[in-house]
Order: sequence, then C-alpha cells, then structure tokens
Amino acid sequence: MIGEKIFYLMHNDDIVTTIDIDLDTGNFIKIAPKANLDLLPLGGNISPQALRNWWNRRAVPMSQGNIQHILINNDMNTPQLFLTKNLGLSLTDHYWIKPIDSTLTWGKVNFFTNDFIDEVGELQFKQSTLGYSDGTPAVSYYPSASLQGDLRKKWVVNNGKRYLIKGNVGKSFRQSINEVIAARIHALQNKMPYTNYELCQVDSADGKIYGCRCESFTSINVEFISAYDVISAQKKRNDISQFEHFINVCVSNGLSKDYVREFLEYQILTDFLITNVDRHFNNFGVLRDTNSLKFIGMAPIFDSGNSMFWDNPGYPCHNDLKKIEVNSFKKREMELLKYVKKPTLLELSKLPQEEEIIRLICKDKQGEKYCDSIMLGYHKKIALLEKFSHGEKIYQQF
Repeated sequence: MIGEKIFYLMHNDDIVTTIDIDLDTGNFIKIAPKANLDLLPLGGNISPQALRNWWNRRAVPMSQGNIQHILINNDMNTPQLFLTKNLGLSLTDHYWIKPIDSTLTWGKVNFFTNDFIDEVGELQFKQSTLGYSDGTPAVSYYPSASLQGDLRKKWVVNNGKRYLIKGNVGKSFRQSINEVIAARIHALQNKMPYTNYELCQVDSADGKIYGCRCESFTSINVEFISAYDVISAQKKRNDISQFEHFINVCVSNGLSKDYVREFLEYQILTDFLITNVDRHFNNFGVLRDTNSLKFIGMAPIFDSGNSMFWDNPGYPCHNDLKKIEVNSFKKREMELLKYVKKPTLLELSKLPQEEEIIRLICKDKQGEKYCDSIMLGYHKKIALLEKFSHGEKIYQQF
C-alpha cells in the first residue's frame, strides 16, 4: 500500500478544488467541500460523484490498442494511476492535477507550448513517418494517459504542431480511409468546420500499413468539451430529448440556437450519407475559450472512421439499409433524420467524384474486394437523401 496524496485540481494556474488521490489506484478518495464552482469541469460539476466519474472517464480506456499490456508491464494496474502519474494532463483541455507541495506551473507542464515525446503512445505503434521538432522534449509527461477511444493512437509534435496519429481495427485500414473520405466531403460542402485527415504510413507487426493523422484543433487558448460533458453539465428536463437538451446547454453558454441546430443537422445528414454508425457523445462537442470559459463554437467534425460499412462491407448487397443501428441520439440512423428540419443543408451536387472515392477505397485489399458493394450502399444513401431533400419523410416508411 503506497497510500494517498493531496493534489489541487487545476485549470491553467487556477485552483479548482482540493482532492485526495489513492496512489495505488489513481482514484479520487476525498474531494474538498469547497470549490471554485465556475471552474469545475463540465460533466463533473453536478456533484462530488460526478467529478469522480469525470476523472475516471478522462483516463485512457483499457480497450485502446494494447494499452492494458503496456500498463501491466509498467506496474500500473489502472488507467487512472497512469493518468495520475501524468498529472491528468491532456491535449483536449486545460485541466490537470498539482501536488499541493509542488511549484509546478501550467506554463511548465502543458502540452500546448512544451514539446514532448509520448513514449507510451509510441508503444502502440513501432514508429511513424511523422517526426519530432526537437530531439529533447521539454516535458516528460505523456498525453497518451488521457487519450480516448479504442483504436491505437498517439500524439506527436512536428514543426511546433500537434498531430494525432490513429491506427485501425485488424489488418484493414478502411477506417483511416473513411476519415479521409469524410474530410473530402466536408471540404467540398464548405459548410461547417471539420478535421482534415490525411493517410500516413505507420509500422506494425505486418510491416508498413496506412493509418491517418490530423492536426489538433485545441490550443493554449481553446479547449474541447465533449457532448457527453455538455449534456451532463445541467439536469435535463423530462419533456425534452437529449438532442434539444444539448442545444439548450450550448445556448446557455453563449452559442446561437440556430447555429448549433444547423451544425447538428448537417452532421446527421453527412453521417447518414457515409453510414457513420458511431457518432457517440465523445465523438463531437464544443470549443471553449480557456479564459472566458464561454463556448466559442462547435468542434470541427472528427472521428468518422466507423463508416462506409467498414465492418460489414457486403451488407448493402443483401439488405435495404432500413434498420441500421447507430450509437448516437437515437438507436437507428433513420430515426435521427426526424431531427433534421433543413434537409438541403447537404448539397448532393457537391460531393466528391465517384472515381476519387473508389480510388481511396481500393487502397485497401478488403475495400478493393468489396468496392462494388460499398459503392452500392453509398448510392442508395444518395438516392434516399435526394428524396428527403424534396420533402419526402423517408423515415416514416420504416
């Protein structure tokens, strides 16, 4: 038994509250009754238990890549302990923990202005072609301790910019290809902010394969708040949906109601087009000014890899796409269309050329094998959205 230690929960250089942490598990043992209520993290501001839950889900999930094996080999039995050893630091927001007897400052430890080499993240991959700006990191903490999602991931620094590199499930790299396809669609639509993904080569046990990379959309002045934390920040009324509740919380934090609704509708339409089945509440959110704490906009659309029938590429040939299940505001993607009041937000005349999509799909052996089936599903979606854009309530047929 190592015992426990007292930390300050910090936002930048401001003290949020005081917490006792179990140094065997990394769990919060005790939270001081007094706190700076304005600075409490959204999603952890309702109660002490909500703050504990926020900390627990901040840690890298054990399901991510081979992180469980890495932690066990380094005598860390929980991801929360890994998070504690790395001061809870993240490239998502500006929260961290500081031992009460420490002289550390935000300027000395943050990942936004200090270079780093994420050695634990590197263990998820052998290497990548994207290098580092400096051979000697300014901080020895690892952003992988707070990196979310199940895919192998790591953060790297290149010429002063922070890039996230992602792998795929299994030997196929269709998820990375789908990120590039989605980014291309958003670029041509030119309607809403989006994350630009590029294919990159990464080393693996099977040799060089494709992953994808994107530049961080957070900074020393801007942080990301997930939809999960937005929804959890205020109690939902029983008479409204989570969709409307999310919009209401955004409005109470300074965003325009019409803007938020239009963004969500556009995201639903584009997800429907590419059959993105995994728009869960950690896969979208808002950007917040780290000084004023006001919401400044919706976060660029990201994490669209679980799309284009990635795990069942033969599906469109044998099914009519009526009952596709999703992880989102609704259980089926057809039901999500009920939230859309402006079906013409997605301009079907501004989609990538078919040859461009096929060329990307066929970079992967599985994609090449099932290309006809994948494109059949894509064309079926376009046909459905064409009807929807002309006022036909296609969701009523199902």
